[in-house]
Amino acid sequence: MYNTQHNSYIATITMKLSLKISPLIKLLPFLCLVACASIPSPTANWHVDAVSLYDSGHDKGTEIIGVQQTTLRAVLSNFDTGEVDVLDVSKPTHLKRTARFNLGLTKGEELTSVAFHPTLDVFAAVIDAGNSPGRLEMRSASTGAVLDRLTVGFGPDAVVFSGDGSVLMIANEGEDFLFEPLNKQFFSPEGSISLVRLSKTGHINSHKNLELADVINHQTIVINQGGRFMEREIDWNGDGKISKKIDFNGDGVIDKKKVLLGYFEGRDVFGTETSGEKKILIPVKTHSPALLEPEYIAISPDASKAYVTLQEDDAVAVVDLRTEQVISYYGLGASQHKTDSHYDGWVKFDQALTGLREPDGITTVADGRYFVTADEGDTDSDSASLADNQPTSGGRSVSVFDAATGTLLGDTGNQLDETAFANKIYPERRSSKKGSEPEMLVAVELDGIPHVAVGMERAGAVELISLADPRHPKVVALGKIAGDENKSPEGIAHFEVAGEHYVITANEMSGTVECFKISRHRAE
Repeated sequence: MYNTQHNSYIATITMKLSLKISPLIKLLPFLCLVACASIPSPTANWHVDAVSLYDSGHDKGTEIIGVQQTTLRAVLSNFDTGEVDVLDVSKPTHLKRTARFNLGLTKGEELTSVAFHPTLDVFAAVIDAGNSPGRLEMRSASTGAVLDRLTVGFGPDAVVFSGDGSVLMIANEGEDFLFEPLNKQFFSPEGSISLVRLSKTGHINSHKNLELADVINHQTIVINQGGRFMEREIDWNGDGKISKKIDFNGDGVIDKKKVLLGYFEGRDVFGTETSGEKKILIPVKTHSPALLEPEYIAISPDASKAYVTLQEDDAVAVVDLRTEQVISYYGLGASQHKTDSHYDGWVKFDQALTGLREPDGITTVADGRYFVTADEGDTDSDSASLADNQPTSGGRSVSVFDAATGTLLGDTGNQLDETAFANKIYPERRSSKKGSEPEMLVAVELDGIPHVAVGMERAGAVELISLADPRHPKVVALGKIAGDENKSPEGIAHFEVAGEHYVITANEMSGTVECFKISRHRAE
């Protein structure tokens, strides 16, 4: 474990989806980079400065991080080792590990998320048990001992506390697929939302698993006509492992050909032999109950409602926490703006994008009046859908919605990618996919004005966005994560020390945690 300091880099749904999208994206050799865009004006009065780096000692796996403001401690999950680190963040320039707990997972289990209780010496951890229901564990943050546990839904992927610590919610994604060879059928358990009420000591008082209804009849939901698919790891041949290359059709040759493997809800499922079982292509039948996969949760400040991203369906489920019911679905529509959509060695932000938002992270701001999404994208479009003018996956944006109605107020357009380019970290090889990929975000109030800090998974950075005008969210600063290796910030959290604001990211592909200080710009 080590710490270091280094310099940072500065820097509606009823819409008509009618813009033309290029039918094919060609991958060409890297030539040179040329900007052809208006870079956001450097008028922001905030900096995001990296102040320290914590190395877990593992090459990867540091995925989710949560901070307890009252004690200035953080919990950090490692999906690769099944461990939880407890960090002292009271000195942001010198992050220090105070404990490491191995959760003792069995084969096939994965630690997917952690969260620190707001006030108690307790953290929550959720474990994905593959084809069996997952579980929640409430553990001591001092000793790691299990205080309580609970069986939850399939594929728990995120755990979140309410501000007062009385409610805990889990997004059970249920994204694992199985293959039944006799009938050549693929199937998946349905996703759900766990609502857990806690005692004042952090023990489980009650639990309810909320099922997700068919959302197809909700007026705000855009029905996509097909041509989208998800890449999923599936043990197709039943040998208990995921093979990265496999001779699907048994002809003795492994090449790039697509092979029909079976069917999912009446649609063809293909695999590419050179990708094997790691990337089997599941067709997206919009609003299939099996594809309603809760991703992340934002609980309103008064703990009356929760907003749950359904990434593959480009929607948010609204939960009334008083009645313990899913009461509505908000379709999120598409972001339309100019971007760079070709990996051809030239960065030109002049191509039209119509991208389904498909958000991962979500948070609330302004006392719960708005919810804000990080529009990463998760599905892929085939050439046929592009020819049919279907929207692509991922808005490459951060979007602001009215929490009471689900009405879109505004989004960042292409500011995220343009700011990354201005700071020389735009991942041009991702232009034909989802750009810099906004992943998770956290609310930060600066001088009484709501902001969000968003982790840019492919650019390896944090961008700060002002919501002073919710209809025109503006990127005002960027902080770069240290190093040249693949970093992939996943989890992000905010905390304060002596009135100063900090954000901290868990960088899953480098095994590190970066701490940034948010500070005012000082005039030269």
